[in-house]
Amino acid sequence: MQIQILIVEDEKWAFESLSEQLTELFGNRIIIEGVTSVRDATQYLHKHNVDLVFMDIHLADGLSFDIFKKTKVEVPVIFTTAYDNYALEAFKNQGYAYLLKPFELEDLQAALAKVDFVFTKAEEPVNYKSRFLVKFGNKMKTVAVQDIAFFMADDKILFGYTFEGDQVVIDDTLSWLMPKLTPENFFQINRKFIININAIQEMVKIARGRIKLNMAAQPKDLEIVVSEDRSTDFQNWLNS
Repeated sequence: MQIQILIVEDEKWAFESLSEQLTELFGNRIIIEGVTSVRDATQYLHKHNVDLVFMDIHLADGLSFDIFKKTKVEVPVIFTTAYDNYALEAFKNQGYAYLLKPFELEDLQAALAKVDFVFTKAEEPVNYKSRFLVKFGNKMKTVAVQDIAFFMADDKILFGYTFEGDQVVIDDTLSWLMPKLTPENFFQINRKFIININAIQEMVKIARGRIKLNMAAQPKDLEIVVSEDRSTDFQNWLNS
């Protein structure tokens, strides 16, 4: 089971640095999402489940402590800040650790040791999703996961394309859906697509190590390509 991590940070360099450090430590065991304001963090936490949150304290629209006044936060929070005078308030608001910027990888590891139960829990058996409830106007029906050839994110909407050629709207996001799917059958090939191994009809290597796929139920005007940075993992997945 992948661990869902939210980073609340309005400085791009700080977000990228923390993301790189976490990826170095955990690789594909984690999924990282980022927001930059109290407002966006409040909305995100209201709609999504996460396992761990990193919060900068000073954000463009206020202090991150305001988030706790607007929505319930029940998961561990590691605060990151350039200021050392908020520690007491941080530990009153789900704070498990307090990192002073700039921090090194060793500092991050020490903070993560305080929330090791998050990662232990993630090793428990996963109940993968078996079906979706989808809507057609005022009608509803269920669609089995194995009946979907691929998923496509398009302008903040997630679509599922069934082997029969139907296009259905999935009430989820690509990054949050992937951990709910059986990894033996589904793989995220880029930022836009998750594909079903049983729907692959043809694979062709193209420039820069990418792989062009022809999929069941694929519209003629739709191109599906494994990104350069996912190509090696994709081939290892096929050969597993």
